[in-house]
Amino acid sequence: MDKLFITHYYYPGTEPWKNIMLLPEEEAFRKAEELANTHQDITSFGRFADFANYYPVRKKADEFVREKFIELGGTPKLLHPYSFTLLECEYLKEWFNSSDKIIIDLDDIPDDQVSFTLGDSCALMLHGNDPVVLTKKLLFDRIDACNGSVDVFLKESLGKYAYVEVQLWDRI
Repeated sequence: MDKLFITHYYYPGTEPWKNIMLLPEEEAFRKAEELANTHQDITSFGRFADFANYYPVRKKADEFVREKFIELGGTPKLLHPYSFTLLECEYLKEWFNSSDKIIIDLDDIPDDQVSFTLGDSCALMLHGNDPVVLTKKLLFDRIDACNGSVDVFLKESLGKYAYVEVQLWDRI
């Protein structure tokens, strides 16, 4: 199997390693309003303009994934993860209008601090679908079942979704 890595895209001029969901709720809503007002024409900031609807879905998705991950043996250190994608993703690169990114080798991440969903967990839940949550071992098993081909795994697993979402449950 090829070497795997995860990628976190972020908007130019903003800091990576931020997650609005890690803020107290009232502060999160204030920050969302500020971000929406200062980045009105940027697609990736649109969720902050509709934060009253985004926040409960994001919270529910994070809680669902965290609980499933714990059931699978994970020991997440955070209540809400940092979001990455497996490999790179043109869709997210365009969504953030940026090539600014963090890339981390999957081998450098402790198994009990990383989970994966087949598609965006929040989008899945918004459409009434529970995300399929995988551990690193389960991800590798699925790739191995596709003759070790990550490309075949992605084609067979994602369907209409653009990427495998990666939840990093601790800052590495």
